[in-house]
Amino acid sequence: MLFNLIAAGVAAGFLAGMFGIGGGAIVIPVLMYLYQSGGMDTNEAIRLAFGTSLATMAFTGLASFLSHCERGNVDFVWLKKLFIPAGLGATAGALVATRIPGVWLALGLALMLAYFGFKLLIQREHDGTVSVAFVRFRMVAGVLSGVAYSLAGMGGASVITFFLTHVGLPIRRAIGTATGVILPISLGAMIGFGVTAGAPHDWRWGYIDLHALLVMSVCAVVASRLGVWAAAALPTLVLRRVFGLFMMALAGKTIYTVML
Repeated sequence: MLFNLIAAGVAAGFLAGMFGIGGGAIVIPVLMYLYQSGGMDTNEAIRLAFGTSLATMAFTGLASFLSHCERGNVDFVWLKKLFIPAGLGATAGALVATRIPGVWLALGLALMLAYFGFKLLIQREHDGTVSVAFVRFRMVAGVLSGVAYSLAGMGGASVITFFLTHVGLPIRRAIGTATGVILPISLGAMIGFGVTAGAPHDWRWGYIDLHALLVMSVCAVVASRLGVWAAAALPTLVLRRVFGLFMMALAGKTIYTVML
């Protein structure tokens, strides 16, 4: 189990730094498999995987954000506008997520994996044109990113990156700014998932596995810096397409797991 947690943390951190995502695409399926293999009820396993993954992303997001700051890839004007709405959306989404069937959460995750995987396969650099409609609905974008992150376990940072490219930010700056928005989203989700499952016990706080959180966070923080370096130094087209295929494969595996 320890090896799987380390591998998941490293992969999530690297991808967070490279693509500006939270890493839930990696962490949640791994945790679901580990918990279910240990005999845990499916609903409990899914909720615990979601809560732990979202908590891990707070540390991953912070490390990636600081690395992007060093490279000047963060737009603090837009970060301030999106920070609070994203956190509020994540808290609301988490409170809802702990009260609906775990299978629904897993299917939501699978849909988000498939959607963003497909988007990575076809995505091209935005031309930098500013959409007035997007600028107007910045509060909605912030809240939506938080809700999506809590209910689907991922996608919040991707929503923000997509939004920022349509208000004029180049892709690298949009990715860097999105890593900053991961922090309030993760903190909001931690509150929602942490306070809804009774008192702390056996390395757990609500639906957050503190042991897995500790192991994966340390690994993810270190690996995120490598991801930021890779994003700046390596051609990303092939890597983006490979990751897109990987996300779509994970979507299929998630659906297969919950339907058994």
